[in-house]
Amino acid sequence: MKYLYIAAGILVVLIILLVIWVLCFRRHARCKVRLRCDEEKCRDLNRAIGVFGFQYDICQDIFYSKKDAWQREMGYGKIYDEHAISMGMVFDCEPLYFSCNGKSYLIELWKGQYGMSTGAEIGFYVSDEEAGAHPERLFYRSVSDEEMLCMRFVLRKKGRILMIREEKHWWLTGFVLGEFSHKEELGMEISITFRDCQMRNAFYEALVQAGYRKENICVSGTCVRFSFTRPCHACPKHCRLRVWWVQWKNKRNCRRYRRVTRCFVRTIDRVDYLGMCFPGLYRLLGRCSRIPCKKKCRRRRA
Repeated sequence: MKYLYIAAGILVVLIILLVIWVLCFRRHARCKVRLRCDEEKCRDLNRAIGVFGFQYDICQDIFYSKKDAWQREMGYGKIYDEHAISMGMVFDCEPLYFSCNGKSYLIELWKGQYGMSTGAEIGFYVSDEEAGAHPERLFYRSVSDEEMLCMRFVLRKKGRILMIREEKHWWLTGFVLGEFSHKEELGMEISITFRDCQMRNAFYEALVQAGYRKENICVSGTCVRFSFTRPCHACPKHCRLRVWWVQWKNKRNCRRYRRVTRCFVRTIDRVDYLGMCFPGLYRLLGRCSRIPCKKKCRRRRA
């Protein structure tokens, strides 16, 4: 019994020393984060997430997709939305199909929860094939630089503005890390400027055919403005229990992220702190990016 007490005492001392070491290590990490300038943090963060096709906007404290993101080579197929839930993404999607100048176009809207982030997207895709009666069966490629459109959206959560994104792009996105939302809480105010009136009219008809009311669509020149709150098209159906389970994990991860980084407010400081103290949780952030499955894409193209 004597040696058992000694062993227990040594174990307690080791645990106490470990706790002290961890506290001191985290305190040192917090000091390092506060000493580093924003330029250094942005450089390191953008270098880390650049391989995922994203960049960080320090002004709005959000992440967004680059024009030369590798996802551009993957195009778009309906299969991406159908399997997004397996990657922790629960969102509303609104595909808007229209034809112009002998080509089939798709402008798709997304809003919802992307793993540990709340976000929204507008994607612009094209196909040289005739859409026919089932445009959703086509596989679309991302538009070229010359075909990109000036797009803008305001993402609101229960009336509160989360972000404003505006750029000439093929895939306009924005994501707030650590923000948990249900897709029903989100709304997008969208503005898209087309190259000419012919394309504008084709898209306008696509909105009307999808179920948007004419009085809720504003047309000014070649610009079309409307709001996206509830999808008019049927979204991919999933088991309610599965959706609940995925959202429960997303909410848990957001809470864990905020609790661990509660000593900071800005994302750039939180992530910098994670990189120093919790490399495992830091790697988890990589799953926030909207990455389609390459194998599925290749099968679809074949």
